[in-house]
Amino acid sequence: MNHVEHEIEKENKLLWKLVDSSYDGLFMTDPVGNILYCNDSYLRISGLSRERIIGRNIAELVHSKEIPDACSHEVIRIQQPLTKIIDYYHGVSALVTSTPIFDDEGNLLRVFSNVRDITELTKIKEQLSKTKSLNEEYRRQLRQAEQAKDGKFIAVSPVMENILKLGVRIANVSSPVLIMGESGVGKDMFAKYIHDCGDTPNRPFVQINCSAIPENLLESELFGYEPGAFTGAARKGKIGLFELANNGTLFLDEIGEMPLSLQVKLLDVLQTGSMYRLGGTKTIECNPRIIAATNNDLEKLMEEGKFRRDLYYRLNVIPVYIPPLRERKEDFLPLLRFFLDRKNRKFKYNKRLATRAIHILAQYSWPGNVRELKNIIESLVIMTENEIIDESAIPGYMTSVSDKPLYIDTPDYFSSFCLKEITAVVEREVIRKAIAEFGSLRNAAVHLEIDLSTLVRKKRKYGI
Repeated sequence: MNHVEHEIEKENKLLWKLVDSSYDGLFMTDPVGNILYCNDSYLRISGLSRERIIGRNIAELVHSKEIPDACSHEVIRIQQPLTKIIDYYHGVSALVTSTPIFDDEGNLLRVFSNVRDITELTKIKEQLSKTKSLNEEYRRQLRQAEQAKDGKFIAVSPVMENILKLGVRIANVSSPVLIMGESGVGKDMFAKYIHDCGDTPNRPFVQINCSAIPENLLESELFGYEPGAFTGAARKGKIGLFELANNGTLFLDEIGEMPLSLQVKLLDVLQTGSMYRLGGTKTIECNPRIIAATNNDLEKLMEEGKFRRDLYYRLNVIPVYIPPLRERKEDFLPLLRFFLDRKNRKFKYNKRLATRAIHILAQYSWPGNVRELKNIIESLVIMTENEIIDESAIPGYMTSVSDKPLYIDTPDYFSSFCLKEITAVVEREVIRKAIAEFGSLRNAAVHLEIDLSTLVRKKRKYGI
């Protein structure tokens, strides 16, 4: 061996030492996929042994499921580089890149693969994903707190979150909105929410309840009147709510109670954008955004001839239905906390609800919806002498419908006396039933008196 050949051999040995010492896994196949070489790092990452794979065909290893997947056999087929993430059977994740090597004539000589262990990176990614989810949860809670502070909606349930998103989306359009829902669900609050989400500040928001004012006065309130328009009219006349709400929002609550004669005039204003005061002959331009609300069945009223169809279609451009509290249980606890905190601050108390009391309130159907919940909490805070509001303070008509026990039933015998095993069985059953009972992980965590993160971890642990 001459000097040049000797140096070449030294360089080759050094090169293979470098390859063998690589932290990344490296292996090589011939043009048909037979494995010619692999370094120790590949064996560590893949969990295989050298004796098990050298000389074997990579496609056969995949077919026999001795390895979960590979790139080399596909690279041989497509004659192009390929990258995959492969999860090996012993829990290691790897980023595998296989590259074809050709001779000068374009014939495939080898397929060289680089295998990088990304297990820790995957774990970090999962942790970041969990952190992101927690951050989103915290941001949502902060948003709810801000909404509560501003007197806006508190929305945790998906249906209410979608309604709030709709409110933001329609805030800057002038189309009429018809809000429907039972009494006490917060139709007036949502109307104000739509108005407040608009881009133009300092616009007027004018509200009137059509069922609270006699018919002869309602017309003058809405349209105003000129001096001397009728007996008892103010000497200088009066501006109407349509004019006061110009370029802002006019909220017509309980629109189903509006007399038919005024429905005609309302429709005319909506269609022409102008009106006359009572006793007046001058046309007044007015451009308020109309938001109407009702707890009545307008279709039934139309069939009975008590509500005009043309007005209904004119108002029902953007229909919004706010479901009752009993149909959005996820909102119950946040609302309860908000009203309790607000009444404590108002009356300078520091009262708390016992778990059993919360359980009873949560089972009640709340026919009066959010308004009833608000009033009940105020009554409990004022009327209860003790700092803890317990079951005895809850009105009888609420406790009478509470037939579900607070404590969840558990088996009265086990096949083992191992305390650890028994505790795990009971804990899993309690968590499973709490989630089913209270509708969301957040509500279940409150009743279980554990952190939400702890509940999520235990839920994953028990495969619930």
